[in-house]
Amino acid sequence: MLVYLLAVIALCLLLLLYHYLPNKKIFACFCLTLLLTGGIAYKYWPAPEPAPAPISEQERYELMQQQQIFAAWYADYQRDLDELDRNWRWYHQIIENFKSDNISIQTTFVRLKQLDQDSQQLRDRIALHAPPVALNDGCYDLLTEVVNKTNAYAEAQYRTIALTRAAADPANLKTDDQAQQSRMLQTIMIRESPVGLYTAKEITAIRQYLDIPEEKSE
Repeated sequence: MLVYLLAVIALCLLLLLYHYLPNKKIFACFCLTLLLTGGIAYKYWPAPEPAPAPISEQERYELMQQQQIFAAWYADYQRDLDELDRNWRWYHQIIENFKSDNISIQTTFVRLKQLDQDSQQLRDRIALHAPPVALNDGCYDLLTEVVNKTNAYAEAQYRTIALTRAAADPANLKTDDQAQQSRMLQTIMIRESPVGLYTAKEITAIRQYLDIPEEKSE
């Protein structure tokens, strides 16, 4: 309705302009310019995107099934990530406590030995945490990439802890100097520490594919 009203107003203005403009050639040029401008604007004006087609009840049910499968898998996966983070923070805390001379090399070794065992068990459990086969191909492939990255990270984390534990073994130490021992452990930590675990791209793509809202960070 508004478009028709604007068209009527524009036509009236043109008639008034034609009536009061003494030079009709100028009016003709003006009208031709308007036509050309309107034609160009019409040709290159972006067409509105078509509305998405409504999904059927069967499609809606299958989507909900996929969402539930992913949610169950992701809950277990998130617990693995929390344990990886907890082990890594504990590892750094042990190294820092020894660096500050708050604990002895014997205590450092005992704590690293326990952390070594915990890290190995976690690595083995993560290796068994495969993507659910019931997921559709697109999501399954993305989760496979997530699993591969996580396995590599868990393996690298375990290797770093295991090497540090072996170096802290009092039976293997070649010096009694605490400062030298600390530098040796820190060197292993810096050299062997894995790069970050970056899986946000894959997880975001899965959430978008399954129409799952993004989690808000605290």
